Amino acid sequence: YGLWLVLSGLFILEFLVLGALASALVVALTSHLAFPSRAERMVPFPHSRFDVVLISLRFLAYIPWLLFQIVIANLQVAYQILHPRMPVSPRLLHFHSTLRTEPSQILLAQSITLTPGTITIDLEQGDFLVHTLAGAPGQILAKGGIQERVARVFGEPSQPSPSSRTFTSIDELNP
Repeated sequence: YGLWLVLSGLFILEFLVLGALASALVVALTSHLAFPSRAERMVPFPHSRFDVVLISLRFLAYIPWLLFQIVIANLQVAYQILHPRMPVSPRLLHFHSTLRTEPSQILLAQSITLTPGTITIDLEQGDFLVHTLAGAPGQILAKGGIQERVARVFGEPSQPSPSSRTFTSIDELNP
């Protein structure tokens, strides 16, 4: 509300009241996102200031590694597209992540999607469905390197995924 006041610069009574009502409505509608009930959480997310600062610092260290992976994937995709034979072999990769918290699973899904040649199609209770443009990104995902990095960000134990399966079409996924 304070930011809205500063940016609008209108201090007329009706705008002040409407701004306060709009702010209260936004808080009421979105408070469950910041403070989910225990039933909605898989594992309690740390809310202490120290934990948030620690996770933020680890995340800042994760960003350069992710940017490097994005550059590498860009070069791989460019090679595949520019190669005369165009060695593109689209695959669907299904794997179960060992990450326990919802924020860590979301960071993994977004990191996969940001990496060229891969996109997270579905995420449900730790089960990921990822579309890969070629076999190499799928093999990297199956090995769990990116998952280990995300686990470090959130201070979770780093464990390899139990198994992964690849499919060439959605029909193979749902027989």
